[in-house]
Amino acid sequence: MTDAYTTADRIDGLDERSLVLALQEVIEELAAEAPPEALPMDRDEARALLTALLESGGYGSTELPQLDESGEYAASRRVLAELAEDPATRAAAEPVLAEPPVDTRLGAEIAVTSLVTVAGVVAWLQTKVDVRIKRKEGKTEFEFRVVKEPASAGLLKDLAAAVLRLWSGPPQQ
Repeated sequence: MTDAYTTADRIDGLDERSLVLALQEVIEELAAEAPPEALPMDRDEARALLTALLESGGYGSTELPQLDESGEYAASRRVLAELAEDPATRAAAEPVLAEPPVDTRLGAEIAVTSLVTVAGVVAWLQTKVDVRIKRKEGKTEFEFRVVKEPASAGLLKDLAAAVLRLWSGPPQQ
């Protein structure tokens, strides 16, 4: 961004509805680039994908904690900020933040904040590793690869820590 407002200022200035709409728009742009078989089918599968990453990164069977409403919006702001700052996703986020979407539909429902936030984390993750989703006989398995090699334990640990930071905020000191 070339004007006096920083990315953080733009994101902080978004009301909750505009925040969710902006994050949705960025996710749609990023998802359009992903092969359909790499996209989770629903929120449960997206959360399962992130849980599998946390486990692969050495966080045991940690699941993403449930967030209250204010926590969901805070997580959405962190995810949108990461998408806007990350070189791999900046091109999708900058135009949205330059002209945030305006909801002109009176009374229209927007996506559930937690769903949009999970989708944002998954979209960001997919720019770091190739996520392969295998569905067979009602079971889903996830594989994380860098180019054609399985992702290293160190990379998965770093990505898992980043997912937790995006979701829950920085660790409390």
